[in-house]
Amino acid sequence: MSWLLNEVIQAVNGVLIGDNLGEADVILESVSTDTRTLQAGALYIAIKGAQFDGHHFIEEAVIEGAVAILVSEPVTSAVPAILVDDTLAAYGQLAAWHRQKMPLKGVVGITGSNGKTTTKEILATILQQQASVWVTPGNFNNEVGVPQTLLQIEEQHDYAVIEMGANHPNEIGYLTQLVKPTVAVITLAASAHLEGFGSLPGVIKAKGQILEGVAAGGTAVLNIDSPGFDVWHQQAQTLNLTVVSFGYHPSAQVRIAHIKQNEASIEFECHLSTQGHAFVEQVYLPVLGAHNAMNAAAAVAACLALGLEWPQIQPGLVNFHGVCGRGQTHPLPHGVLIDDSYNANPTSMQVAIDTLMRCPGEGIVCLGAMAELGENSAALHLELADYAKSAGVKYLYLVGEATEPMAAQFGEGAHWFQSHQLLAEALSKRVAQNQIQNVLIKGSRSAKMEKVGQALLAQLAPSH
Repeated sequence: MSWLLNEVIQAVNGVLIGDNLGEADVILESVSTDTRTLQAGALYIAIKGAQFDGHHFIEEAVIEGAVAILVSEPVTSAVPAILVDDTLAAYGQLAAWHRQKMPLKGVVGITGSNGKTTTKEILATILQQQASVWVTPGNFNNEVGVPQTLLQIEEQHDYAVIEMGANHPNEIGYLTQLVKPTVAVITLAASAHLEGFGSLPGVIKAKGQILEGVAAGGTAVLNIDSPGFDVWHQQAQTLNLTVVSFGYHPSAQVRIAHIKQNEASIEFECHLSTQGHAFVEQVYLPVLGAHNAMNAAAAVAACLALGLEWPQIQPGLVNFHGVCGRGQTHPLPHGVLIDDSYNANPTSMQVAIDTLMRCPGEGIVCLGAMAELGENSAALHLELADYAKSAGVKYLYLVGEATEPMAAQFGEGAHWFQSHQLLAEALSKRVAQNQIQNVLIKGSRSAKMEKVGQALLAQLAPSH
């Protein structure tokens, strides 16, 4: 993609400043907020953050090949400079303007406390079987990542699948106005980011804001089993949106039932009742965990909202093989490693433990701390130890300061380690001696539990 400098100035309501006022026809071939990845021909946007100020890197950006800059304070520059009040807000304006220009058949926005990244990837896999799709790369789902994602949509794309995350109020409300989804998906409301939202009702309100960006006549895809469903359903009706529900509840329009977990896959029934039709399909998904049946149901519901039919949907489900660090499985000598190390909150921890306990053989749960839980953090960690015990877990390995009290709470079979390395060494010995067949590794991003999984696989994974 490319943009004219003059177009960008208008899109962000900016003013051209400096000694290059006659250069309004400069062609911008990309947009960058980071000089480390900036490519020649880019517009460099100087964003101010809590720990940095992009204005300090303007000279470096020009050396790397920036042909224009976007700033919120007067600067001296060898390239044209656009002055705005707030560069982060201007970044969003530019992204929203670009998204509106693209001739897309549909835009799906996805949010939720758990499951949004996996749902995004399942949906993208389905759509990619028959169309050109742009999907949020990795976890670029915040007020910097979403504009970056939108600005990479190109004219050949048929669909865009955009993930939206939040850790403070009104963030989803802001992002959805940039994305303007035609279909909005809420996977779940759970006790996550409580430091920012204060309570579960705060989370429900925050997730519901995604619906505000959907134009009248669009579709809300809602988890009928989630706390907040009634709130979101009422909100959707007020906004004149069609609702497609998914979940276990008998009245769900995309209903899942009879989930069976195999060694490295799940199978379940998908009951569909939309647009006057009702039928049942058997689904095979090559990942573990009943929660992934829910993620698949959300993706199926979004596809139905986009006008796809089952023969177009089914091939993508079969071809989905998980997301790195989000429940992805790796073979061990006599069982499986479930790597769910990317992130965690109390609900996703419980789901992951349940998934492990359904695997044949003896399992061990290895946990790091959960972050951003606010003043209830200590209590929530202890409750998780109780949950693991009640679920039938025999062995609980822990690392990180916040998890230390969990060992005493769990009792016999729990061990706390001062480092990832010590935990990995103890774990490797047990697996090598076939005392343990299956391993779950999980924690919040800051817990860096992937270190344990990497160490274990390096020593024990069978060679191919």
